[in-house]
Amino acid sequence: MDAINVALQLAFILIFIAVLVRYLRQPRDVHRDLVLVFGSVVILFAANVAMRVWPTLPRGISSLSAVALLLQPYLTLRLARHFVPVSTTESRAALAWFGVATLALAAGIRGNVPLTALVIAYFVTVESRAAFLLLRASRTRVGYARTRLRIASGATLFFAVGILVSGAGSAANGATGASETATFVARALALAAGLGYLAAFLPPLALRRLQQRAVAFDIGQSLLGAPADGDRDSIWSALANSARSITNGTAAVVALGDPPHVRIIDGAPPLEVIVGDPSPAPVRADANERDRRKEAGPIVVPIESDVGRLGQLIVYPDPGSLFLEDDLVLMQLLATQAARADERREAMHQQGILASELEDASHELATSRAQLESEARFRAALEAHPGILLVVDPSGRVGYANEQALESLGYTAAGIARVTLDRLLLQGPTPGQEGQGVGEARRRDGTTFPVDFAVSTFESRGELSSIAVLMDITARIEANKLRDTFIGMLSHELRTPVTAIYGGSQVLLGRGERLDPDLTRDLVRDIAAESERLHRLIENLLVLARVERGENLVGGEPVLLQRVLPTIVERERTLWLGTDISVTIQSDLPTVLGHDGYVAQVIRNLLSNAVKYGGTTASIKIVAEGGPDGVTVRVLDDGPGFDPEAIDQLFDLYYRAPGSAMHAPGAGIGLFVCRRIVAALGGDIWARQRPSGGAEFGFRLPIYEADDDLALSGGGRELAAAS
Repeated sequence: MDAINVALQLAFILIFIAVLVRYLRQPRDVHRDLVLVFGSVVILFAANVAMRVWPTLPRGISSLSAVALLLQPYLTLRLARHFVPVSTTESRAALAWFGVATLALAAGIRGNVPLTALVIAYFVTVESRAAFLLLRASRTRVGYARTRLRIASGATLFFAVGILVSGAGSAANGATGASETATFVARALALAAGLGYLAAFLPPLALRRLQQRAVAFDIGQSLLGAPADGDRDSIWSALANSARSITNGTAAVVALGDPPHVRIIDGAPPLEVIVGDPSPAPVRADANERDRRKEAGPIVVPIESDVGRLGQLIVYPDPGSLFLEDDLVLMQLLATQAARADERREAMHQQGILASELEDASHELATSRAQLESEARFRAALEAHPGILLVVDPSGRVGYANEQALESLGYTAAGIARVTLDRLLLQGPTPGQEGQGVGEARRRDGTTFPVDFAVSTFESRGELSSIAVLMDITARIEANKLRDTFIGMLSHELRTPVTAIYGGSQVLLGRGERLDPDLTRDLVRDIAAESERLHRLIENLLVLARVERGENLVGGEPVLLQRVLPTIVERERTLWLGTDISVTIQSDLPTVLGHDGYVAQVIRNLLSNAVKYGGTTASIKIVAEGGPDGVTVRVLDDGPGFDPEAIDQLFDLYYRAPGSAMHAPGAGIGLFVCRRIVAALGGDIWARQRPSGGAEFGFRLPIYEADDDLALSGGGRELAAAS
């Protein structure tokens, strides 16, 4: 244990020698106070080693070394004064307490617990206060300086704890003094404190640089991350502010250029800085300030980047700072980062200018593209317009015509550009005028067709142009004609049966009891016949209305023609007395796909047509035959027939053969309805001249399949509801 204690004491003495050498090389006040802090402990250790080597030395040497150790807390408080203000009252109180402890030591504390407690309380209290001040000072520093002050604070606490352990051991053992274990622990803590002071105040240069690089990176990221489009001086302002904060100094100046010109001044420099010449010139200052300047002086840090030197950073630090070397390393790193950040900002600024120019060009391109797209959409809208659109220039010639105009008027795009509007639109407004109404449009071949027109004017480049919209109303006029024809025929067709029904019913109501039974029977028969005729007309009109509304006529029910035909023929025979109607039905006819009501309506219309055009004495045959493609029903008459050239028109709406209206009433609807119904049921219908004379009207319906019922049952229910 003795050997270990001696080794610990010798190690502490070596640390003291290193601190002393540093002071001799740099004789600063702070280094001097650091030597005194170490020296107070070294005196004690040196006395112990000397007493072991030369036991004959006077015992008073040990007492003097103990007094030197008692001075260590006060000296540590003086050391903390270099980093944080310490009041004069506090320093004097610590010094007075040292005197009291010295007297207690002279009186003899071994075995005296109160005096021992007094000495230990002094040592621990003042050391703890110094440790607290060093910790508080670290909060105002950045970088490795903060770390070093924290290490110094911890080392000071180690001194306090070591003395506390040693004093507690002495108090416990009474007059025999502290035990070897307590002595060993106390000296180990003292050695740890010494090593802490060494790391805090004399660290290796490589370790300091590594720590400062990490700190410089953090500070550079937070303070020098200026936006590319921001103020360039913000980088240098951040550099000056960081340098002043690092050194705890009074001011920092950034001078740029060659020769350098002052760019940024942060704080209140104790020296006047002349713009254009950053060299310091002395101004008013008291004696203490001159001493502080003489000791520290300004720090000049070159601001350099990869491309060369940009200027210099001049910092006026705290003259009492112990860490100026570390601060210099950190400021050099920050200055390099600031130079690179400025170059990056400048490069990004140039890129921003280029990006702005590209953005402007892109905006112009986007505007042009938007205009082209707008024109394309406008042109597409014009081309999609169902009417004739003509844009007329101020000279009256057509400058633009849509596809519908070219197709309707028979021109090419190049050909219509030489034509004036008054040639294309007859009975329209004069050139340069607006108007609307009904007129005629002239094609290239000279033919004309009716149109609705609207001509409006607009101003383009200071001149008056026109746009004309023409709508072909040929179909509308034809529809109006058909409507008028239909109304005329319908009024006639309705008037005849209604007149007969009304007249016959009035006779029966007025004189029915006095009429001859045969006359009464004839009147009733006529009323029934005209009612049937009116019913069929209404049925045909219902189908026609569905066709006009665009509804589909779809059948989906199985129909047995061998059952439907006899019932229909029997009914027709009662209506057409004197007409011979016969039926021939092939046995075992297959079931067809259709609808009872619509199939019956087709057969009735064909029979009615045959009777009306064949005459009341005509002979009509109905033949139903089966085949692989369906069931065919033919209605044959021996009447005058029809003109072969009219075959394609017989099934058109409102068509009636020339001269037929003289001897056969009708509206030209029945055959049209037949064709629509048969087509909806999936069949065919035709009309032929019979070689022996007369006409043949027939239709074919497809054979019913089970899948048809599933697929078309919805349509069958719809037809059933409509009928």
